[in-house]
Amino acid sequence: MVTHHRNTMLQSFFQLNFYRLHLSYFILTTLIASVIFYGSGRADDVNENNGLPLAYIDALFLCASAMTATGLNTVNLGILTAFQQSILAILIVLGNIIFVSFSVGVIRRHLFSRKLSSVLQHTEIGRQIADDVNRQEHGQATNDQHSAAMNGILEKETGDSTAGFRDPQSTHIQRRHPRTPAPLYESSVNRTRYHETGFGGLSAPWELASVRKLFIRPFKRLTQQAHGNNHSYISFNPSLDQKGRFRSLTEQQREELGGLEYRSMKLLSWILPAYLIFWITISVLILVPYSYRQNIASVVRGSQPGNLNPGWWAFFTTLSGFGDCGLSLLDSSMISLNGEYLILIVVGALILVGNTQFPVFLRLTIWFLSKIVPQTSELHQTLSFLLDHPRRCFIYLFPSTITWYLFAVQVVIDLTVWVLFMILNIGLPAVDSIPGGTRTIDGLFQALGARTSGFSIITISSLAPALQVTYLAAMYISSLPIIISLRRSNIYEEQSLGIERSDKHDDNQFKSETSYVGRHISNILVYDLWYILIAFFLICVIERNALVTGQPGFSVFSILFEVASAYGLVGLSTGVPYDNYSLCGTFHVLSKIVLLALMLRGRHRVLPLATDRAVLSPGGEMMLRMDEDYDLGQDKSVREGLREVQKDEKAVA
Repeated sequence: MVTHHRNTMLQSFFQLNFYRLHLSYFILTTLIASVIFYGSGRADDVNENNGLPLAYIDALFLCASAMTATGLNTVNLGILTAFQQSILAILIVLGNIIFVSFSVGVIRRHLFSRKLSSVLQHTEIGRQIADDVNRQEHGQATNDQHSAAMNGILEKETGDSTAGFRDPQSTHIQRRHPRTPAPLYESSVNRTRYHETGFGGLSAPWELASVRKLFIRPFKRLTQQAHGNNHSYISFNPSLDQKGRFRSLTEQQREELGGLEYRSMKLLSWILPAYLIFWITISVLILVPYSYRQNIASVVRGSQPGNLNPGWWAFFTTLSGFGDCGLSLLDSSMISLNGEYLILIVVGALILVGNTQFPVFLRLTIWFLSKIVPQTSELHQTLSFLLDHPRRCFIYLFPSTITWYLFAVQVVIDLTVWVLFMILNIGLPAVDSIPGGTRTIDGLFQALGARTSGFSIITISSLAPALQVTYLAAMYISSLPIIISLRRSNIYEEQSLGIERSDKHDDNQFKSETSYVGRHISNILVYDLWYILIAFFLICVIERNALVTGQPGFSVFSILFEVASAYGLVGLSTGVPYDNYSLCGTFHVLSKIVLLALMLRGRHRVLPLATDRAVLSPGGEMMLRMDEDYDLGQDKSVREGLREVQKDEKAVA
C-alpha cells in the first residue's frame, strides 16, 4: 500500500504539464548558456572582477537574469567579452514573453495537425474536415459549404445529423444531442459587510461605500463582455455565456470551431514574429545611427574602459528594452544619457510594446488588420474570431473590455509613480540639479523602469525614501494587472482555480464582481508575499555580518528592495556606493542562489494557475474533459447556486 502510494506520488511529481515544461525550458536553457558563458571567459583568460576571475555563480546569475528579463547584474557588463554579451542578448530574446508564447502556439498548431492526421486515417468525417480546411485555406469553400458537407457525411455514417466523430480506437459512434442551454442566473445580491451589521469592527478602506463606488464598482464590467451577434465565421448561431464561452455544442460544431482555431493559430504564428521584428527593426533603425552622433558616441565609448561600440550598444539596448530586461552594456545604465530625449522615448516605447502593454498593442494590431482586409475574405473571418474569442487561441490576447481595463490600470499606476517622483523629490540636490524639462522626462522614464524594465535614469539610493518605498510597492504589484487579466479571462477559470462551479465562494455567477476580483487580488498578493518573505529572511540570515557591521550599501530595506526587484523581474537596485553593479553583486553565493530561484519563480507567476485552453493540446483529453465538465455543470451550477444564495440571504437576515 505504501509502495503504491509512493509510486503514485512519483508519477504525479514527474508528470509533465505546461507549467513544468515552461520551467524546465528556462532552467535548462540557463544552465547550458551559463556553461558556455563561463567557459568562454576562462578560455580567453578575461573577465576580471575587482582583480578576481569571474565566478561561475556570477555567470549563472547573469544568464538567469537575462533569460527571466530581470536585469539585476552581479558584475558590470562592461568587463564581459563581446561573445558573452551576445549570449546575454540571445537569452533576452529566448526568454521574451512574445517569443515563448509564439513557440507555444507553434507547438499547439503542430499537435493540432497530428490530431487531425490521426482522425483522418480512421473516419470519412475526418477526411472531409481536412479537405474542407485545405479548401478554406485556398479560399475555395465557405462556411455554409463546410456545414452542408459535414451534415451530409454525418447523416451518411450515422443517420443522425447531430452525431460526432467515430473514436479511432472504437467502432462505436459517439453521439451528442443538442439541448437548449439553461439561462444563467445573475445575482445582484451584494453581501453585507461585517461592519454594517453592527457586530463587526471598523471597516477597511476598500469597504467604504464611497470607495467602492469610485474605484471598485467599475470592475463589475469585466464580465460584461461585448459579444456581437455577427458570427459570420461559423455556420451556426452559437449560444454564449457572459464570458463569451460557447455552450452546448454538438460534436459537429466543436470540430468546425476546431478548424477555425487552427486557422487562428496559424495566423498568430505569422502575426507574433512580425510584431517582434517590426518593433525591433524600427527601433534599431532609429537608435543605431543616432548612437554614432558625436555626443552620444563619446559617452558610450568613454564612460568606461573597453571602447564600447555605439552601434552594438544601441542594438543590445533595443533588445533589452523590448524584452523589459533592463540589462545595459553601459555600467551606469541610462544615467549618463538622462538628457537624451530621443533615446529615452524610443526605449520607453519599447518597454510598453514589448511587455507592459503588449496585450493591448497586440489586440490593436489585430483590430487594425481586420479593418484593412476585405470583409468577405477568410482572413477577415479569422481576425474577427480572434477578436471575439481571443483566449481560445492565445494566452496574452484578451477580450475588449479586459484589454481596456488593463490599459487603464497600467497607465494610472505609471502616472501615479511619475507624479510622486516629481513631488517627493522636491528639495533633494540630486534631483533639483537636473533641469526641469529633463527631470520631467526622466521621471516618466524611471516610472516605466520601476514597473518592469529596471533601467536606471538616476541613482536609486539618492531619491527620497518615500519614493523608494513607492518603487518597492510598484515592483511588488508589477505583474498584478496582467495576472488578473490572464486569470479573469481564462476560459476554464473555475476549473483552473481548482473549485467547483457551484462553489458559493468562487462562482462568479452568484457573487458580486467586486468580491470576485478582490478575491483574485488578495490571493495573488498573499501568495506572492510568502516567496518574498522567505527569500528576505534567508538573505538576512546569510548576510548577517554585512548588516550588523553596516557595510556600504547594506540595510534591511535595501535587501528587501533587492528581493522585490528580483521577484517582480524589474532589476532596479539601490546598488553600492563604490561601483555600478547591483547590491546582489556583494552577496554571498547562497544569497545569489536564493535570488536566482526567486527570479525563476517570478517569471512563472504570469502563467495560468493550472488549466488554460490557450496552452492545452487541441483535441487532447484534458481539453475535451474540461469542455464536457463546463457543459454538464451549467444546469447543476444554476440550481445549486440559487440554493446557496438563498441560504446566504437567510443568514444575513
